[in-house]
Amino acid sequence: MDKRISRQYFNNLAGTWDDTARNNDPVKLRALAKCLDLPSDGWILDVGTGTGVFLPYLKELVNGKSQILSMDFAVNMVALAKSKQAGNGIQFICAEIETLRFGSELFDSVICYSTFPHFHNKPLALKNIYTNLKPGGRLFICHTASREFINQTHSKIPDLKDHLIPDNDEMKDLLISSGFFEHEIASKEDYYLVTAKK
Repeated sequence: MDKRISRQYFNNLAGTWDDTARNNDPVKLRALAKCLDLPSDGWILDVGTGTGVFLPYLKELVNGKSQILSMDFAVNMVALAKSKQAGNGIQFICAEIETLRFGSELFDSVICYSTFPHFHNKPLALKNIYTNLKPGGRLFICHTASREFINQTHSKIPDLKDHLIPDNDEMKDLLISSGFFEHEIASKEDYYLVTAKK
């Protein structure tokens, strides 16, 4: 998995991503957002926001009471997401979760919507997320498609062929080794959701 190739891939597709990316169905996105146990106020980190397709549903869910910081490692994706959410009070940064530091324990929730397979160092990313969560904070790894569908789709794209979601046992091991507990994994036909607590 070459980070430079991945970044270029997503930067190149930013302008047409919303037209071509699968699983941007508003019904599915709203239903998935409602599965997340987000705080009524506090700080939420949206990791790998892409063009920000999930942001309106997160905003709707928290009703403007929580602060949302969205990040992505592809600058063109961040620019597009920011332009779509202008005036909504969401903050944006271009950064990589493997190296991002805010001191420690800033966030009540961290959401990885449709992005976990693209982490170049999954153990390091999870450990960094853990460090940046408050005690009792929750991590949500989610998709509006099954693990099997996502892995099959990525395996057919040369630049993403190794961008995969681990099987349940490996995912549990990754979460435990990063310090998380009370983890749950739900892999259904139309969604994938991992919840873990610090």
